[in-house]
Amino acid sequence: MALVVTMPKLGLTMTSGSVAKWHKKEGDKVEKGEVILEVSTEKITYKVEAAESGVIRKILAQPGVKVPIGTPLAIIAAPDEDISELLEEVAVPAEAKEEVKEVKPAAVEAPKPAAEEVFIRATPIAKKIAKEHGIDLALVTGTGPKGRIVEQDVLDFIERQKAAVPAPSPAVKAAEPKRIPLSDVRQVIAERMSASWQNAPMVTLNADVDCSSFKNMRESLRTLFKEKGLNLSYNYILMKMCALALKENPMLNSYLDGNEVVLLDEINIGLAVAIEDALIVPVIKDVGDKDMFQIASEGDALVEKARKGELSVDDVTGGTFTITNLGMFGIRDFTPIINPPQCAILGVGEMKDKPCVCGEEIVIKPMMTLSLTFDHRIVDGAQAALFLRQLKEMIENPFMLLTSLK
Repeated sequence: MALVVTMPKLGLTMTSGSVAKWHKKEGDKVEKGEVILEVSTEKITYKVEAAESGVIRKILAQPGVKVPIGTPLAIIAAPDEDISELLEEVAVPAEAKEEVKEVKPAAVEAPKPAAEEVFIRATPIAKKIAKEHGIDLALVTGTGPKGRIVEQDVLDFIERQKAAVPAPSPAVKAAEPKRIPLSDVRQVIAERMSASWQNAPMVTLNADVDCSSFKNMRESLRTLFKEKGLNLSYNYILMKMCALALKENPMLNSYLDGNEVVLLDEINIGLAVAIEDALIVPVIKDVGDKDMFQIASEGDALVEKARKGELSVDDVTGGTFTITNLGMFGIRDFTPIINPPQCAILGVGEMKDKPCVCGEEIVIKPMMTLSLTFDHRIVDGAQAALFLRQLKEMIENPFMLLTSLK
């Protein structure tokens, strides 16, 4: 029996997604449980498996085209099964209609089009405007996915004609700058960061921290964690310290809802992880109630899943505070942007040996700069400074955390 593969709903707030990559093409055989495509949402890329065995008879959505949840993406059926009625029932995405054609079973080779039947990939509105203005679409350069001609391409071509500027020759086109479309994840990052910058009056405080004891404590405990197959990173220790400081300064673990500040009981800390073309933030839940072993275990698992592209929606949602570390890139300090609707984010700079004045002596110490950005609508400078001071004290006197190892 034919099966329609649809855009899955991967979270309560998800309303749309797009195909990031097809692992199969039309006419390919698939087995139940085999990955057939990857779906890109605003937070993750999700691998979709075939619910039944069969043949990919038709692909209904091309990569990069955003569609609502529940939209048909493909049809899986037996090689000789009649799917004509099913094709009439499914709603093909508008952008995909220009590209998809019914394929026969793999054993039947479709006839090649005559020379004069050259297919030009263009959106319906682009074709309509070109027809109205008597424009040959073969002369128009497409900037859409896979070179598809979109409305703006035709309008730009018309403007060039009006200005008596000839369409660029192949040699000129080769010299044009390369254009790289934003991925779905990158688009969402751009939208969220723009909204954050426009809506939240942000202030950043910087503090230099002596990491001598911090560094020594980690070195003394690394073997203990390694025996359990865990990596005790500075980020995990900072997570625990931030959770303790947030308990003392709950306003930084909140968000603004209209004219009300919502104080959150759970302390869920996200750790920014760099992946292929974006930054994703897996979240460790209830950090304040977990010991260092639990934090390290969950953190290692989330980082590995992030690098493999296997994070679930639950893994990247629910964060109440974020840590972003650029120290490994040699960055001293920076201005992190809040991840809305959170109230604050901590930027961690490079740990580096520097000369410091101690009494009447100059000694070399490992120093690090912390950059705390906060929403000034919720938190005043003094409150943020208190949080940062407490965090600084814990880093410079870290052995108070030993009780959390039990």
